[in-house]
Amino acid sequence: MRYAGYALPVVLLALLPASPPARAACSTTCSDYYEGKCSQHTTTCSNDDSSSGRGGSDSYGAIAYGRTSTAWGTSYRWDSQSKAEGVALKNCKAHGDDCEPLVWYKNQCGAVAASDASDAFWGLGDTKRLASAQAEQKCEAAGGMNCAVQTAECSR
Repeated sequence: MRYAGYALPVVLLALLPASPPARAACSTTCSDYYEGKCSQHTTTCSNDDSSSGRGGSDSYGAIAYGRTSTAWGTSYRWDSQSKAEGVALKNCKAHGDDCEPLVWYKNQCGAVAASDASDAFWGLGDTKRLASAQAEQKCEAAGGMNCAVQTAECSR
């Protein structure tokens, strides 16, 4: 019976909710091009929640794209649309001077498809595959030739 007094604190500690794991703020950009196409991707993440701005349950991401240069940059797991767009734009501008934010997404996935005519189209979906399919369908519906997905990313 002497140890019974210790059982209650141990049981109470076991019942306490665990802290949610830290979520990294990440961005992906093309780090090397070969014959005008991205041949290598670099993902950079920060585990410091204070620098990522993560506070609530919403997770924003964005894709910036250069229609002429075909440069692109992504970001995900940010706490605001503007931060996600800013990071994606910065990542894209590291590889092209004609970048612009093309799509942002919240708690879902986004994709960008482009045609031979430098037209770019975006799609959203619950998965990268669905977002990519929507972007490609928009490109084809607009009469785009050789439509191809350039990048897709999710933010959750």
